[in-house]
Amino acid sequence: MPNKLPTASAASAALGAPPRSNTVSISHQISRVVLVTAAIAVLFTMTVMLAVAAMLAQSATEERARTIAQLLAAGAEVPLVLQDPERGREVLSALSPSDGLIGARLIDRNARVLASTRASDAASFEGGGTSILRRLDMSKVTATIPVIDQGDTLGYAEVTIREQYLSRALSGFVASGFAVLALMALIWIVISRSIGRRLSMPLTRFSEVTRKIRDTADFTHRLSANDHVAEVRALSEDFNAMLDVIERSTLEVKERNRDLVQLAFYDPLTGAANRVLLLDRLTQLIDAHRRDGQPFAVVAFDLDDFKLINDQRGHQVGDAYLRAMSLACKSELRTTDTFARLGGDEFIALLPEVATRDNALIVARKLADAVRSANHVHTLPHCCSASMGVGLYPKDGDTTDALLARVDAAMYQAKSAGRNQINCVSEAAPHEHPAKATHEI
Repeated sequence: MPNKLPTASAASAALGAPPRSNTVSISHQISRVVLVTAAIAVLFTMTVMLAVAAMLAQSATEERARTIAQLLAAGAEVPLVLQDPERGREVLSALSPSDGLIGARLIDRNARVLASTRASDAASFEGGGTSILRRLDMSKVTATIPVIDQGDTLGYAEVTIREQYLSRALSGFVASGFAVLALMALIWIVISRSIGRRLSMPLTRFSEVTRKIRDTADFTHRLSANDHVAEVRALSEDFNAMLDVIERSTLEVKERNRDLVQLAFYDPLTGAANRVLLLDRLTQLIDAHRRDGQPFAVVAFDLDDFKLINDQRGHQVGDAYLRAMSLACKSELRTTDTFARLGGDEFIALLPEVATRDNALIVARKLADAVRSANHVHTLPHCCSASMGVGLYPKDGDTTDALLARVDAAMYQAKSAGRNQINCVSEAAPHEHPAKATHEI
C-alpha cells in the first residue's frame, strides 16, 4: 500500500512544535469578558448619570427662568403701558447679574422689543468649542411670562438663562469613565484570570449603585471603598466624590430657587408679602367665596408722619421701624391671614373668615396698636400712627379691583379726616381709635 502523506499537525508534532489553533486560553477569554463587562458598565453608568444630571439641570434651569421672568414681569407694567424703553432698561438693570443669565427682553403686545439686555460674558461663553460637555453646559432655557394688567395683556417678559453648576461633575464623571476603560484594558493584558473574576464583584456593586441612582434620583447612595484592590478603591472614591459634587450642586440650585421665590413674592425689607403674592391670595379668597360663600375682610393702612423719621433720623432708622412694625403686626394676625407691603409705607391685611365689620374693627385696632408699639426704635418726640380703611367682601366690592379701590379710598378719607383713624367703606363717618387722645400726635 502506498504511504500516506503526513498532515501539517503530524509534522508539527514530529518536530516538537505545538499544534496551531484559533482558540485562546481561558484566562484571555475571561479577561476579555471582564474588559467588555467593565466597558459596558462604565458606559452605561456614564450615560445614566449624564442623563440624570442633564435632566436635573434642565428642570432647575426651567424653574429658575420662570421665576426670574415672573419677577421681571412684576415690574414691567409701567414701561409697557407707557411704551418707555428707558424705564424698560431700568427694570432690566434690576435683574441680579448672577451666573447663568444670558439675556432678558421686554416685548410689547405687538411683538416689538421694548428693551433688552445681554450678559457681558455670554458671547465669550458661547464661542468656545463644540465638545459634548460644552454642548451640555450650553443648553439654554427661555421663559416668557405675559404681563397682565386688569385682564389685559400688556406684553411679555422674556428671560434666557443657562446653568453651569453640574459641568465639573459631568467632566469628572466622563474622565473617570475613560480612566476605568483604560484600567480594564491594562487588566486584560497583564492581569490573570483570578484577578478578572475578583474585579467583577466590585463592578457589580458599581452597577447596582448606579441603577439605584437612576431609578430613585437619590444621590445619597455611595459605593463601599473597602475593597483591597487599589484601583477599585480609587474608582469607588472618585465615583463617590463625583456624587458629592452633583448632590452639592443640586442643593445649591434648590437654595437659589428658594431665594428667587423669596425675592419674587416677599418684600426684602420687612419680609411681608409683596403685591404679587397679595393679589394671588386675594384671588384665592374670592374663588373660595364662590365655592363656599365665606366672606373675608380687608384692612389697609398708611403710616402717619413716617416721612419725619426718614428725614430726621435717616433711612436706616426708618427701615428699622418698618421691620419692627411689620413684625409686630404679623404677631397680631393668624397664620391664615396675609400681611403685605404694597410699597413705601402702605400696608394691607387679608383676613379670611372675618364676616362682620365689628370683628374687622377689632383686628384693625390691634394693628393700629402694633404700629404705635414699633416707635421704640427711634427717639423722636412724635409717634407714627396709622390711617386705616376697612372693607368686607363681597359687601364692599365683588371684584379685586373694586374692593381694593374702595378700601384705599376709605383709608385716605381717614387720613384727610385727621389721621390716626379707621374708616369703613360702607360708613360715612370714620371711627376713632379708643385711645386716640393718648396716642394721636
